[in-house]
Amino acid sequence: MAADDLQSLMALRRFVTVAHHIPGRIRLSFTNRLVSALSQSRLAALQSLCHPEGCLKSCSINTATGSVVLEYCASTLSPTLLTHLFGHDDQAAQQALTQIQAVLSQ
Repeated sequence: MAADDLQSLMALRRFVTVAHHIPGRIRLSFTNRLVSALSQSRLAALQSLCHPEGCLKSCSINTATGSVVLEYCASTLSPTLLTHLFGHDDQAAQQALTQIQAVLSQ
């Protein structure tokens, strides 16, 4: 995923809230505005990062329930980083995004 796509995530994060989070799996609730803001290419870019043996294992979006479920390797990608990324503190979210980008680029 390109740096521009990751920066777009910063703008889109305001449309989601953490509904449930256990290490290795996070469920995000989203507003309908998120779906309209996401282009198919961005969704494809997110899906391309997912591999069963990778850091991001899977991503599923359910527009009927307004949720996104990300499954990830909690030993590689710190659950705290995801909590910060989708939290209310913009500075902590930006720092988390930078660290997540470094993990994903390995």
